[in-house]
Amino acid sequence: MMVGRYQNSPPLPFTPGGEISGEIIEIGEKVKNFKLGDEVTLGMCPAGLASEMTINEDICFLKPKSLSHAESAASFIGFMTAYNGLVTRGQLKKGEYLLVTGAAGGMGIAAIQLGKFLGAKVIAAASSDDKLSIAKKMGADETINYTTESLKERLAVITKNHFVDVCYEIVGGNIFDQCCRLMGDQGRLLVIGFTSGTIPSLPANIPLVKGYSLVGVRAGESMKRSPKLALEMYQKFLEWTSQGNLTPFVKVFGEDEIKEAYLDIANRKVIGKYVLLWKQKSKL
Repeated sequence: MMVGRYQNSPPLPFTPGGEISGEIIEIGEKVKNFKLGDEVTLGMCPAGLASEMTINEDICFLKPKSLSHAESAASFIGFMTAYNGLVTRGQLKKGEYLLVTGAAGGMGIAAIQLGKFLGAKVIAAASSDDKLSIAKKMGADETINYTTESLKERLAVITKNHFVDVCYEIVGGNIFDQCCRLMGDQGRLLVIGFTSGTIPSLPANIPLVKGYSLVGVRAGESMKRSPKLALEMYQKFLEWTSQGNLTPFVKVFGEDEIKEAYLDIANRKVIGKYVLLWKQKSKL
């Protein structure tokens, strides 16, 4: 794991945790859109690992009734990023080949489910057979273990040498290096994140020769810049969760199990999304 300072890094010390769901127990006099007792979900908000926190109503959304607090907290950023990446930025079309790397994490599972719902042929890639088993259950049509198999050889067989129309690339590092050479003509390589800890570089001649686009995806920033898009994404989030088209894979930890959860993250054992449950003053 690479440790360093990145953009928007908070000053130390700070409280981690960026996806939150809970109940409003106090409200400011200028708040217009919420009331006491409302169950809400927040994404991309710091200091989430706490029993109470103060937040701005601009980043607050009503929790979908069809989801528990744990499921809602585990879904929000994953779905918003998947929608922003696959629909808004990636323009994924029915019948196209979608490759999802890091496919068994919360972000990957959201992309698999949304891609499948949109009619794509979803190929999940991950680092173990256990992770790929979950990706398959979540809707992936094909799976690739990139620690034991060649991405290029397997994709050539699966796609009959068409290769990838849209790549939802979460891992970075060596996996990104491989993906940038596996894009089909007019493809879209979506840069989602760098869970490997290594930020790669891309020689500009590769997308030039292969004729594909490199697309950065930052759902939070897109929502800040376009309130209309934020509303569209949230409405789709409500619609598709209520219809059962988005089902998060969640493991819940008690507040006394936080060390165990973080050790799993450090040892790359996480499947789905981990949620920490604070019992104080909550109905989770």
